[in-house]
Amino acid sequence: MQNYYTAREAIKKLGISRSTFYDLVKADEIPKVNMPLRKRAFYPKQRIDELAEERARMLGEVAQAPERFVFVLPQRDDLEQLVDIERMFFHESILVPPEEQQKQLTYNPEAIHVLKDSKTNTVVGGVSISPIKPEVLEKLISLEIDEAQIKPEDYLPYTTDPPLDCYIIDFVVRPGLMATYYGSKLMQATLDYFIELLNRGVVIRRIYAAAVTKFGERLTKGLHFKLLQSDWTREHEEFRHSYVLDLENTTSNSRLVKQYLKQRRNLAIRMRRRRRAEASGILQ
Repeated sequence: MQNYYTAREAIKKLGISRSTFYDLVKADEIPKVNMPLRKRAFYPKQRIDELAEERARMLGEVAQAPERFVFVLPQRDDLEQLVDIERMFFHESILVPPEEQQKQLTYNPEAIHVLKDSKTNTVVGGVSISPIKPEVLEKLISLEIDEAQIKPEDYLPYTTDPPLDCYIIDFVVRPGLMATYYGSKLMQATLDYFIELLNRGVVIRRIYAAAVTKFGERLTKGLHFKLLQSDWTREHEEFRHSYVLDLENTTSNSRLVKQYLKQRRNLAIRMRRRRRAEASGILQ
C-alpha cells in the first residue's frame, strides 16, 4: 500500500479539515480506491501530494498579500456569486435569489457581507446576519419557518438602543483546498465587524442560528452555541437544529464571546474616563 494514503494520512498531508477532505472526494477531486477484503478506502499518494503542493503554493501567495481579501458590502455581481456558492451546499428551494437579497438590504443595508479576493474579484465566502422582527425570530428559533420564508420587511437595521438579538441567515465559504482558510478569515472578519458595531454603540445581546448541514452543526458547536431545538426529517435524513450564543455570558468558553466581552469592558472603561474628564473640565 506504499502508493496510497489512508483518509487520516491524506487529511494530515493536506492540512485540511475532515469535512473539506470528503467534499473533495465527493467532487471527484480526490479519487477513492476500494481494495478487495479491505473495509477502509485508500487514496492515491500522487494525487494527494499534488494537491498538498498546490495548497502550499496558494497559502504562500495569500501570505504575501493578506490584504487582498476584503470584507465588504456586496454589489449585485457579488450576490450572484454568493448564491452560486450556496447552491453547492443547499437545496434550491431554500436559496434566496440575488434580487430578494437586494430587497433585504433596503431594510438593513448591512445585513450581508462578502469576503472577496480583490485580486481576482472572486467572492470566496459570505455571511448574512441581522436583527429580525421578534415574532419572526421566534418562528425561526422554534423551526416553524426557515430562512427562505423571511420577508425583506422582516429585517431590522442595527440600532444603538436597546441591545439587539440577531439571526445568522447564512455563513458559507467556497469549497475546496482553501475552504478552511476562507472560513477562518470570514469568521475573524465577522468578529471584527461585531466589534466595529460595538464601537458605534450597537450592542448585540444574543446571536441565533439554525444548522442544516454537518458543516453548520460543527461550526455552531465549535463556537459554543447552545442547542435550543431539533427537528429531523427521517425520510431524507435531513435536519434543522436551532442554536443560540449569549454574548453576555461571562462564563462562556467561546473565543468569540470572550473577545466581544473584553471589547465591551474596554469600551466601558474608555467611556467612564471620558465622562470623568468632561466632568473635571479637561475636555471642552
